[in-house]
Amino acid sequence: MTGSPISYGARLRQLAQERGAAEAVRFLAAGGGETSLSWADLNALTDRFAQALLERGVGQDDVVAFAVGNVPSHLALALAVWRCGATTMVLDPGMRPEAVRAMRERSGARLVIAPDPAAGDMTLEAFEALAAGMSEAPVDDLVSAPGKIVLSGGSTGLPKMMADDRPFTRIPGQSWGRVAPRLGFRCDQVQLVCGAMSHNAPFTWAQNGLFEGNTLVLMERFDAVRALQAIDRFKVGFAMLVPTMMVRMLDRLKESGATLESLHALYHTGAPCASWLKEAWIEVLGPERVTEMYGSGENTGQTVISGVEWLSHRGSVGRGFETQIRIYGEDGQTRPAGESGEIFMLPDDTAGRSSYIGPEAPEPKRDRDGYQSIGDTGRLDEEGYLYLGGRRDDVINTGGVKVHPETVEAVLHRHPDVLDAVVFGIADREWGQKMVACVVSKKGRSLDSKALHDFCAGHLSSQEIPKVFRFHDNLPRDGFGKIRRKALRAEFEPAI
Repeated sequence: MTGSPISYGARLRQLAQERGAAEAVRFLAAGGGETSLSWADLNALTDRFAQALLERGVGQDDVVAFAVGNVPSHLALALAVWRCGATTMVLDPGMRPEAVRAMRERSGARLVIAPDPAAGDMTLEAFEALAAGMSEAPVDDLVSAPGKIVLSGGSTGLPKMMADDRPFTRIPGQSWGRVAPRLGFRCDQVQLVCGAMSHNAPFTWAQNGLFEGNTLVLMERFDAVRALQAIDRFKVGFAMLVPTMMVRMLDRLKESGATLESLHALYHTGAPCASWLKEAWIEVLGPERVTEMYGSGENTGQTVISGVEWLSHRGSVGRGFETQIRIYGEDGQTRPAGESGEIFMLPDDTAGRSSYIGPEAPEPKRDRDGYQSIGDTGRLDEEGYLYLGGRRDDVINTGGVKVHPETVEAVLHRHPDVLDAVVFGIADREWGQKMVACVVSKKGRSLDSKALHDFCAGHLSSQEIPKVFRFHDNLPRDGFGKIRRKALRAEFEPAI
């Protein structure tokens, strides 16, 4: 299927006209209930949402930020924003109100929909009530440019904003170029969406699925047994997972009774995958049905690897896919095969790169030939397969969510009984990295893990709360006051 580029809103209207009452979304609510939306239903809801956006003054080139969970309204709201020619910026529903307000200021968002009314203009419930009074009259399908603002971690703890300002259109059958088929993504299939759409990858794949006529099985909250059984029950063909989900599903596979016969592609990304975990899923599904991609929100390039390739290149994340890779040492010289250094990538289509936008937007780190780094390290083998090392900074990747330790430390230091604190990640079977907080209490004060957990819960999102608290008499700092985080991690990790 080929043709001319079309907007996501126009594509939905086209599919609604063609398919009408056929199912587009099967929603699995966290409480156990289910609802179904047809293509006609989804299109009508999108038009009502678009009418509500217009009522609130949203127009071409405006930014609409929304912190919404995994519910059908998330899908319709994004499509409505694009139908109005505006730009989406998806936020984590657990983001602190002050952070939501800061992101609004940075993005200049016209409208912010958030759980806390103090953080945005209105809640999702208020927006849905407004939309319920709107007509289903078709709204002209405009073209957004950019279609979305993508967020990534920033050195201050606030996300950096990135955008590709080309017209937000795709060609049916080619919604994400040639990389999607390489990962097992197909048109007109059943697709499981169990990752939080407040993050770019699940959001992107869900919307690409709708664009390609896929029926989405949308989980409000990830549950390993329910996800496994849903694959069998709805004959899911494609599922995007992160390693944390893969661990939990593997542990519950036998209990679930699932055969996974329909699943032709388990695609995983978002965090490093332990070799034992990758091998276990290859044994369950066969190497042809397991794929992996390494990339970034900056669209600096990507690598892809199949299970077949991985078995002969264990630990690799694959070779560059439409991407060239260089490894640079600290001396600025390229490193030969087998030697580690900083990863720099050059995609074949450099126009597809996202640019940092907004105040305090950093300059991309590029060499003179345009190869770009996001701060990861690794090495290439003689065949060009990439093996990841670690990050140049101390960002913690826990369950596919990147957390800056400075953000968590700042909260711990606000506790009246805390004298000093340091946060870092250690290897963990389930989470990839588990966040550890080492804390020193003030003289004469006592602390316990529950009190600190509860205190963090009042100031941080759930992903930012340490999994482990340990108490020390003092922490290793140098003469300049900087914490020796790596040394502490190296001493601490074997003991956990």
